[in-house]
Amino acid sequence: MASDVSFNNIPGNLLVPFFYAEINSGGSPYANQPRLLLVGPKLAGGSAPVAAVYGPIQSAAEADAQFGVGSVLAWMYRVARKNAPFQPIWAQPLADPAGSAAAGSITLPAPGVTAAAILQILGRDVPFQINAGDSASTVAANAVLAINALNLPVTAAQDGTTPAKVNVTCKHVGAIGNGLELGIATDQPNVLTSANTTVVAMSGGSGVPTLSVALANLGDDEYDFTASPYGDTQSLNAFRDFFSDSSGRWSPMQQLYGHHQTAVFGNLSTLVTLGTVRNDQHGSIMGSQAAPNPPWEWAAALAAVESVHLANAPELSRPLKTLPLNGMLPPRDRSLWFDKTDRQALYADGISGYTVDVDGTVRIDRVVTTYRQTAAGVPDSTFRNINTMFQSMFASRYFRSAVSNKHARQALADDNPFNLSEITTPSDIRDTVVHAAGDLVALGVIENLDIFSQYVVVKRDPLNADRVNGFLPIDVVNQLNIFAANITVYEQYTTASGAVAVPA
Repeated sequence: MASDVSFNNIPGNLLVPFFYAEINSGGSPYANQPRLLLVGPKLAGGSAPVAAVYGPIQSAAEADAQFGVGSVLAWMYRVARKNAPFQPIWAQPLADPAGSAAAGSITLPAPGVTAAAILQILGRDVPFQINAGDSASTVAANAVLAINALNLPVTAAQDGTTPAKVNVTCKHVGAIGNGLELGIATDQPNVLTSANTTVVAMSGGSGVPTLSVALANLGDDEYDFTASPYGDTQSLNAFRDFFSDSSGRWSPMQQLYGHHQTAVFGNLSTLVTLGTVRNDQHGSIMGSQAAPNPPWEWAAALAAVESVHLANAPELSRPLKTLPLNGMLPPRDRSLWFDKTDRQALYADGISGYTVDVDGTVRIDRVVTTYRQTAAGVPDSTFRNINTMFQSMFASRYFRSAVSNKHARQALADDNPFNLSEITTPSDIRDTVVHAAGDLVALGVIENLDIFSQYVVVKRDPLNADRVNGFLPIDVVNQLNIFAANITVYEQYTTASGAVAVPA
């Protein structure tokens, strides 16, 4: 009978005694190594090459050196690290697109008193001192120094014609500079008021980057979590195509997977309209009516939280709700906070949302994808929850690891009566798949193993003798998002005999 021990390197015709040993890997359990990728613009002062992937990034100082002090990408890193202290963070710096930079202004008074002045720029308080004898020009000059000292993605300069006016310009060319917070503090004592200070909102930015070439430069490296500041149609379509099931990272040929996060500010109608024209299970959009922090910080914070909680089982099956987005501030106007009715509309149309604690802490309420219907236009909720995408990703990689570890260098036959280790059969592969499914059940990724075992199919291809086809019907574990209670009130539970009884 033939031996059931196989060798990769020891030949069968050895004549020289005695002991020979080869060392082979028996395969290791699947372990996910998630990477968070930040995609955004760099400044000319950063040394990292454009469109090339850089990382992992170890510190804010390194981000400043590579992407430029005060760049969008450097601030995305700061926010991401605050929300994912131990995750590997990578970045892909982009050049600014053709176009113009957004700009706004603040015209300041000479109050004639000694007091604290507080501006609010991109979610940061910018305090500076005003003295009783300061002219409006001096006040403006001090404001310029205070703003520029924070190294934000905007630069301030005193207007050459109107000395009391501070011009604020985005350091980056592009539409991403429009709508950035530019104002005065009204939530604390402040000598600056709406009556004595004139604020002109940031606007006039134009241009969006061309992402296709940069994304192609990612090659075959896996980046499960991608965040960018781009919520325009051109950019969203570029990420959609990059991750697509047919030819992108989710295709059978690539199997690299991943998910894109961005954030968009607008009123409920604007956000719902955006959601209804998207249908992409590989992208999520956090919506807000407005916010002090710019959209790129929201996108980075959200993707960072996901990289901590959606990377490994069983945590990836738990809903993200109540997890804080550290560093993010809600709209300063409470009337702009979305209520339950608003969030119901957002989630139905593929836009994600958040809630706010009484102390101002921003917490994830629900993260959904923009997927709403099949290619035939039939409503479909299969891929609504972002967890489903990461459960699917985890399960696919787990099955791939299990099958590859056991069967990658085996011959294929319909049966193996002598149990040769060099030969496998469809039945053997089916056993491996069912065993892996059992592991996934134990890890809390899928459920209903009995049904999976009943309907899984592993068969030899009728047209290709070297190929085995499998049908793996996984039932992913769901999230507890809704608890509905019918609370019926009785004065007294009674029966005909007068005894207390609980109704069925």
